[in-house]
Amino acid sequence: MNEETKLAEAKRWHFETKIEETLKAIHQNNMEGIYAKDREEALNEILKRIPPNATVSHGGSHTLQEVGINEILMKGEYHYLRREIATNEEQEHDIQIKGFSSDVYLTSVNAITTAGELIALDGFGNRVACLLFGPRKVLVVAGKNKIVDTLDDGIRRIKEYVAPIHAKRRGWDLPCTKTGTCVDCRDPRRICNKLAVLQYERNRGRTTVILVGEDLGI
Repeated sequence: MNEETKLAEAKRWHFETKIEETLKAIHQNNMEGIYAKDREEALNEILKRIPPNATVSHGGSHTLQEVGINEILMKGEYHYLRREIATNEEQEHDIQIKGFSSDVYLTSVNAITTAGELIALDGFGNRVACLLFGPRKVLVVAGKNKIVDTLDDGIRRIKEYVAPIHAKRRGWDLPCTKTGTCVDCRDPRRICNKLAVLQYERNRGRTTVILVGEDLGI
């Protein structure tokens, strides 16, 4: 085994150890935790948990796009609530409201602590609301890059990394796209507004977290 291979194996060992620790904590927090080695395996884990004819909705997520679930939902035997089909804000709002009564809600989060806490920060709040209450089942998909040690680390990750990058790629003229970090602005177009932390799931069987052994999303 050459040095490059040894290094790659050592890196894999390190993140898989971190994932194992995080999954154990997720189980202790009354959620199901699943490890998928890559996005293809993650997609299979998602599909195993969506029954035919289920009503399915999701929050905005680059992770879900990378996994490829959106295309399958459009072609499959599901009642797929897609806000992209809305032609105005009222229709989009109606679709988001219907998402609260969906059978399965798909989402990612901005960070997951090694203590098994899920951290999500939204602009409007539809994603964090469904993460906490409403849909019968919630499937959370996150890459290994989302794992952090503490809640403070997770919030810092969002403020200093996720939000500026998200705003920049969208072309939004916000203060963080100039400074590269959150300045706790009061801009009416601000995207960091509603913070949720899921520390423990009271309803056993409702929330499943699929941790993927590759970097996904932001």
